[in-house]
Amino acid sequence: MATKQEMLDNVEAAINARITGGAVQSYSIGGRNLQYIPLQDLYKLRDQLRREIAGAGGATTYALFGRPS
Repeated sequence: MATKQEMLDNVEAAINARITGGAVQSYSIGGRNLQYIPLQDLYKLRDQLRREIAGAGGATTYALFGRPS
């Protein structure tokens, strides 16, 4: 399984390929269609991975539990 950094590197490579014209969003061959992840979704995934990597250094998550009604 790829590390988060490796996944981030792959997402950034996909974004760069898409915006420089080195990759298409979708195509058809022999009646079969293939569609890659939309560019906006790649941006969201990149941002999420960046946050996860930045937060891996000891971030703490807190939860608040209340009494059931």
